[in-house]
Amino acid sequence: MIFLALLPLLLTACSQPGPSIVDISLVQNPNPTVPLAAVLSLSANQPVTLTINIDDGDRQWTIEPSSDRSTTFEVPVIGLRTARSHIITAKVTNAGGSSATSAAITFETPPLPDIFPIPKVVVNKPDEMEPGVTLFNVNGRWNAEGDAEPAVFAPAVIVNNLGEVIWYYLPEDHKIHDVRQMPDGNFIYEIWPGTGGMVEIDVLGNILRRWHFTGTATNIAEGSIPVETGSFHHDFTSLPNGNILLLSNENRVMENWYTSETDADAARATANVLGDVIIEMNLVGDVLREWKLHDILDPYRIGYSSLGTGFWRAHYEEKLGGPARDWTHGNAIIYEEDDNSFLVSVPYQDAVIKVSMDTGELVWILGNHDNWKEPWSDKLLTPVGDLEWSYKHHAISHTENGTYLLFDNGVARSSPFNEKMALVDSYSRAVEYSVNEETMEVSQVWSYGPKDEHFYARYLGDVDWQPKTDNILITIGGQESDPEGNNAGRAPDTQRWARLLEVTHETPSEVVWDMRLQDTGLGWAIYRGERLPALYPDR
Repeated sequence: MIFLALLPLLLTACSQPGPSIVDISLVQNPNPTVPLAAVLSLSANQPVTLTINIDDGDRQWTIEPSSDRSTTFEVPVIGLRTARSHIITAKVTNAGGSSATSAAITFETPPLPDIFPIPKVVVNKPDEMEPGVTLFNVNGRWNAEGDAEPAVFAPAVIVNNLGEVIWYYLPEDHKIHDVRQMPDGNFIYEIWPGTGGMVEIDVLGNILRRWHFTGTATNIAEGSIPVETGSFHHDFTSLPNGNILLLSNENRVMENWYTSETDADAARATANVLGDVIIEMNLVGDVLREWKLHDILDPYRIGYSSLGTGFWRAHYEEKLGGPARDWTHGNAIIYEEDDNSFLVSVPYQDAVIKVSMDTGELVWILGNHDNWKEPWSDKLLTPVGDLEWSYKHHAISHTENGTYLLFDNGVARSSPFNEKMALVDSYSRAVEYSVNEETMEVSQVWSYGPKDEHFYARYLGDVDWQPKTDNILITIGGQESDPEGNNAGRAPDTQRWARLLEVTHETPSEVVWDMRLQDTGLGWAIYRGERLPALYPDR
């Protein structure tokens, strides 16, 4: 009886005609900012799913842009290497499993522009690596004389494990700083310097939204969304409610402030002092809440570099009529969903701090104990076991074990007014800390460097835990070496270069991937690197 009832449905399914492709075209991405991309348009006679097959002569692979069925598609084709001829076919499949395949289409990709770095992979163990591709920004290009050339060049780049460029975005009129892919596949990035604001693009480079931050905004683009805050710099993070936490700042005129980091008895003076402000904003630009480090930390505690003025010169000097001191220089923020709090890396205080979003109160301080007074000293985490503090760090991030990773740049490895570590002895490292909030203690779980290998980057850097392999991806963004490979400062023969390094999460660690931007006569830097599971994130 059941079989007889189902028979008409089965006969209908069997008699349903197979799918056919009514129309198909493949064109070069019309947006020149992303040249290694095409747009495939296809229509079918019935709802189908789409599979794109690609053969570039050396590799064959398949793209499934979406699992949704439709009769029409317009999808980006990305992941193509430079200067190659690609044979592309489209296959459509209906609900019953019947399919049709298009005739082959040939697509040529352009060569990489001469001004781009050519990544060099010196270690490549793909079977031991985290799967996916790697996104980073080229944070600078310098000629042999140390001058930025060209003046506007800081693209976002995606490479495969061989270091081959398979996607890049190069806007004509601004530089990209922090960039990341969002869950929907779009990218959001900071324009460098932060006076340019924040931009959201799709994978074809089309600008979807822009935001500018009214306190320091210049050259405001048409249609940009205003955000009433001082600036946007270095980092942001998404919240579960769809809003964004990001780093802004404010200036306060401070009486009797420091004039020296090395002489405790130097005369004090009135100064413009910039402190970070963490804001929560929605995507239409409303500032909903803010937390000011001037009100959370001791405004008269300084670290080495707190008196610096260079980073913010282009933002504030003309506006304030003089230099402003870079007191905290926040450079990373992450959200803690368990207790609705955030962590901020505050490198010019040599500290990571945790702040409750509900109360605005300081929960703890992870950092050396030098020069902290009450009541802030009550929030210091007590070190347990063999632990080394971090200095001028970057990129606080989570692991699945509830621990935290930092790129410890290691600048000075000291606090005012003590002697700095000599340049020749300086080193950086990736480090993992575990915090016990109940006992207010911190322990060091793992590190890479300097025993594993010696490297030093006084600026930039990133460290990310990888979920499938438990590996650690390290961005050594700003190395500076003399001709013999030793630590170097800014000098005529200094080479500036950068590395993306993947290591196993063990002691000692094994290097499974090592990619370098390193060219004679040129200097390179990377702000951050990120392993993307796939170019099409919903698959």
